[in-house]
Amino acid sequence: MIRQRHWRIVGGVCLMSCGAMAVYGVNLKVTDIAPWLFLGYWGLFLVLFLIVLYCVLLDFRYIRAEHAIWQREVFNETLGDEEFRRALREAQAKSNRKRPEGANEKS
Repeated sequence: MIRQRHWRIVGGVCLMSCGAMAVYGVNLKVTDIAPWLFLGYWGLFLVLFLIVLYCVLLDFRYIRAEHAIWQREVFNETLGDEEFRRALREAQAKSNRKRPEGANEKS
């Protein structure tokens, strides 16, 4: 299984390559090279850039999934815990017994 570290490294290398290609591509003389070479150069740039975008999407989905798992664990440790819920029901029942009739109504 590919881990987050792997696609982050691949994304970083591709992003640096895109940056270097963009800087070099600005200085590239269109008239000095063949059209197919020019298209190949910018085609490679586009492929590398699409790989970077794919890595970003992978990372975004991974972080969302990790956050959902963390939320579920926190819920299960607090509100989802049966002892906590039992104590909460008991405290609520106790406070309801102490409250006189009509205490919830406004004058």
